[in-house]
Amino acid sequence: MVCPTAIVNLNKIKDMSIVNLEKEVRKLHFQLMECAEKSPEIAQLYKGCQIWYSPILVKPNILLIGFNPGAGYFNWEGKIVEQFEPLTALEYYLSDHSLANQTKKLFQWMDKEDVLRNNTVKINFYFFATSNVTDFKKLTKLLPNEISAQLFHLARVWTKQIIETLEPELILCEGVAAFDEVAALFENKFSADKSEVHVQYQTENVTVFAYKRNQGSIIEKEKVASILKTLLT
Repeated sequence: MVCPTAIVNLNKIKDMSIVNLEKEVRKLHFQLMECAEKSPEIAQLYKGCQIWYSPILVKPNILLIGFNPGAGYFNWEGKIVEQFEPLTALEYYLSDHSLANQTKKLFQWMDKEDVLRNNTVKINFYFFATSNVTDFKKLTKLLPNEISAQLFHLARVWTKQIIETLEPELILCEGVAAFDEVAALFENKFSADKSEVHVQYQTENVTVFAYKRNQGSIIEKEKVASILKTLLT
């Protein structure tokens, strides 16, 4: 089910042709499923596919981008995730897990939790789920070369299309791995800055910011909150 705000924006997005993205993602997901049927190693690594972790909002304050979906759904439900439609709310308010709680705490320290809850869109750079980044890299090496190359290429096309269509004010990358992938989408970068806890730069249209993580935890969340708050005021 899609919330009313998301329905309004979906109508606008259909005019921008992003609706075709779902069909393209489904097609590649089914190709990966066919590979999994032929390879027990791939079947063990591949945990499914999810595009959206929130409603779709045009011109949101924040676009959250992680690296790829984890295995949470698989671990809870005992089956792969196949979620191609937007959610009714940001996933961090629909389930209880470490990153969700850390992110909510980060925004509470900034006194900006209303922005997180009501004006944030969440995706991953790669829509294809594995237990961790290491398993994702293993998966891409096991896939046929043509499908693996297609996966990497389309991830860049889809993410750039989402950014250009939604026009977020700020892209918040959930870790340096996601930041490095997003950085490759922009040729012109200005006002680069970094510290022991963050990296950021400005493009012509959007600020890209990432906090650093250690074993899944946001490093020195209070310092990150202090830096990030200046970009949200």
